Amino acid sequence: MTDDDTGSLGPMHEAFDDARGEPGDGLWSWAVAWRLLRQSVEPDLVREGLQEALDLVRETQESPADLFGTPEEHSDALYERWVEEGRLRLWDASHTTWGEVPSFGLGTSAVVSVGFLVVLLLRGETTPTWSVGMVLLPVGLGLVIALVSALHDTLLRSRGAIAAAAGSVGVLAASSLVLAVVNEVTRSHPIGTGSTWWYVPVAGACALLAIAWRRWWDARPVPTEAIIADADDWSRELAGILRSRYTMSDARVHEVVGDAHAHAADAGRRVQDEFGTPEDYAATFRPDVARGWLLSARLHAAMAVSWALATFAGMRWGPVLAVLWALLAWQAYRRYGDLTGGPDSQDGPVEPGQSGR
Repeated sequence: MTDDDTGSLGPMHEAFDDARGEPGDGLWSWAVAWRLLRQSVEPDLVREGLQEALDLVRETQESPADLFGTPEEHSDALYERWVEEGRLRLWDASHTTWGEVPSFGLGTSAVVSVGFLVVLLLRGETTPTWSVGMVLLPVGLGLVIALVSALHDTLLRSRGAIAAAAGSVGVLAASSLVLAVVNEVTRSHPIGTGSTWWYVPVAGACALLAIAWRRWWDARPVPTEAIIADADDWSRELAGILRSRYTMSDARVHEVVGDAHAHAADAGRRVQDEFGTPEDYAATFRPDVARGWLLSARLHAAMAVSWALATFAGMRWGPVLAVLWALLAWQAYRRYGDLTGGPDSQDGPVEPGQSGR
């Protein structure tokens, strides 16, 4: 989720503030938008839902909370309505492209460097013996996280969840081993003793490089979208959308694609003509939200195990990172457990032209 994506809704929130002259109304609309964007709903669809609410607020001069309830209630109502209508369009809010790896990785490196600083200070190490590994470790960790994220997203769209998990764990394990070895080797060749606060300029350098790369990347000409030439292209695009945005299982994706081709064949039409774009057809299905949290829990657990194993290779930061990833895995699994007992765990398709779950 980029600043451009969330910032484009800024005028809408200001319009809510101006509708009745109550600043709290803009905060209400912001909370609704934030919840929907966190659920990967396309910004244009979020804007549409907010515009409907804004029109009624202007007409009645009543507060949006009185008209629609809390932001949680209204965002949930909009989400379910779009599911029922078969037009819940989702986007890759957290998708990492290969071109974003340097900016995402270096930005993460800056955060990790600050984390190293805090941990060392809490341990009372104000003047540690510095080595090349102490500098490369936070930088490498950030880049590895970005690399694994991009690889996972690419494999998930093209090959499925099993290939994405296997590839991510493999690259993570190999990268962790390399970083551990580099850290252990360089410890025997120290640079000298210095202040722990040297991690501040390390973090600053990473942040500046991340910003510079992002600006360069955003300034480049935007490539045109690939034209879907035939049914095979349409099927590949649909499968990728269902796997990544709607977190469907590989078996369910194959079923959906197969049913679409069978239906189009019975009608004597191409799938493109029968169902429109892959995004349009995907919008007629309910995303498997619970499965998405389960996949997140498994990926975080795998990263926790990898960093725990790196401890045995001499990486003294391994236990700390393992605990952090384990906490993320536990949080995701708890969310999965909550959803499997509620309506959001249902993976019911909304058939084209029909309403339902």
